[in-house]
Amino acid sequence: MRVGGFFAALCLLVQGLQAQGPAVSARLDTTQVRVGDLFRLTLTLDYDEALRPDLPDLPSLLEEFNPQCSAWSQLASPQGLLMEQQCQLRLYDLGYHQLPSLNVIFIASQDDTLSRSSRPLDLEVASAREEGEDQLRDIKPPLHISGGIPLWVAVVGVILAMVLVGVFVYWLWRRRHQASTPGEVESKPIDFAAEFTRIASLGLLDRGDFKIYYSLLSENLRRFLEQRLEMEAMEQTTSELAVAMRGVEIEDRLAEQIVEYLGDADLVKFARFHPDIDTARSAPEAGLTLLRDVEDLIAAQARAAEDHAEHPV
Repeated sequence: MRVGGFFAALCLLVQGLQAQGPAVSARLDTTQVRVGDLFRLTLTLDYDEALRPDLPDLPSLLEEFNPQCSAWSQLASPQGLLMEQQCQLRLYDLGYHQLPSLNVIFIASQDDTLSRSSRPLDLEVASAREEGEDQLRDIKPPLHISGGIPLWVAVVGVILAMVLVGVFVYWLWRRRHQASTPGEVESKPIDFAAEFTRIASLGLLDRGDFKIYYSLLSENLRRFLEQRLEMEAMEQTTSELAVAMRGVEIEDRLAEQIVEYLGDADLVKFARFHPDIDTARSAPEAGLTLLRDVEDLIAAQARAAEDHAEHPV
């Protein structure tokens, strides 16, 4: 009797396990989270090898929970097979929420299916503020990293660099503006007497450069006349200069000598005339003599004007 009763109980247990069939369970790693915090859902299917589950699409079913789900994993279990999937979920609405029941269909044969569902799960989403805190806290100040450059030092350095760049740009602009504006740059007085001596020392005659030699002598004398007698000597031809000198208080003899000097230079520059070498070498001294005669004339005229002012007739 005892042996018969034992086998009867064993058969009832096996039948009970077979009647139990596949199982579907869901669990959360927590029941309370703060707004935006991640929490994990695990869905487990435990079933016999003779069954084939129709795996649910959790990302679609749990769309309102912003799911990020891993792939299904398969393990061995006492009942046969165990499949599991995990999803990271996130909620942004405060209050109590419920994860819905998840239904799974198990296919036993072409005409036989079993349906199992997990129980719903409750979850509370709390505020990010501490309990009893009415106002949001101030933003924490920047973290100071030891050994780094302080922010105010970097800001001051950038400002100083910008100021220096601005000063340098203004200096360049000022320099170019002054160089391009006539009359702002003070010109150095020309020493016309020294210029005659310098031209003589260039060695142009030794190289046969008569044209350049006489061009420099003529230009030096013309510049002198333009400055001292206030004539447009550089722009006028020698013939025009001869006419213009009639309106200048200068002796006729000296005016004729100046015109003759410039005319001889024109012959060399434009008519390819080559004077003898001795005459050419004496040309700077002849120009210097004309320069001194004009200076003496101007000085004499100045003295006469002073005497006239002191002793008017």
